[in-house]
Amino acid sequence: MSSSSSPAQTKRCQYCGAAMVLRVSKSDKNRGKTFWKCLTSYGATSCNGFEWVDVTSAEADQQADTYDATVLNMLKSIKDLVD
Repeated sequence: MSSSSSPAQTKRCQYCGAAMVLRVSKSDKNRGKTFWKCLTSYGATSCNGFEWVDVTSAEADQQADTYDATVLNMLKSIKDLVD
């Protein structure tokens, strides 16, 4: 599932000022929860900028449902390739 940010969804890192991207967590504990991640947090000079996005319960449920549907579609596509 792609979780890149759109032009309307831009943010600067509070630590280094670099651009941040909007991502969706895939961990068991926070699956489907949206967060901002600093682009400089990938590499040797990382600042590890990170911030959870506050969402309503309805938005969180929708994000989780979208994530589940995406994973199921990907698994189905893989199964179709194997069969």
